[in-house]
Amino acid sequence: RGAPGSRGLAAVEFILAVPLLLLVMFAVVEIGRALVQYDTLSYAVRSSARFVSENAIAGTSGVVEITAPVRQQAQRLAVYGNAAGSGQACLPGFATADVEVVAAGPYDVEVRAAYPYQPVVFDLLPTFGFGAAIPFTPTMRIAVTMRAIS
Repeated sequence: RGAPGSRGLAAVEFILAVPLLLLVMFAVVEIGRALVQYDTLSYAVRSSARFVSENAIAGTSGVVEITAPVRQQAQRLAVYGNAAGSGQACLPGFATADVEVVAAGPYDVEVRAAYPYQPVVFDLLPTFGFGAAIPFTPTMRIAVTMRAIS
């Protein structure tokens, strides 16, 4: 039994606290999901850069020359996890057009990716009476540079 006049106070406190706790919980879930997808993107771009570094030097010149087939295979490797480009993309909405493979000097190669992150929880939140939804679509960017192996 509580003090006189405090009947139902716990229910009011619960009703006031739950929305804030849910917002914090959803934010933690969304941040965790973003970190997992960033790690997946980072691994994919590193694998692609490793592939390019092994296949970028043509002949005995020792100078980086990225051919069109190597570039396409590297893009598919980053997106699908294999050079053939079969299966599903490792991230939803990730495409080969989001991956760029370039020579970063006479002996280095660079693979860059820009992934348009697609939030789940923040897209479901209401606008709190402010009219149109506030777009939340950050772009994850990763660039990996490696020395080409001759």
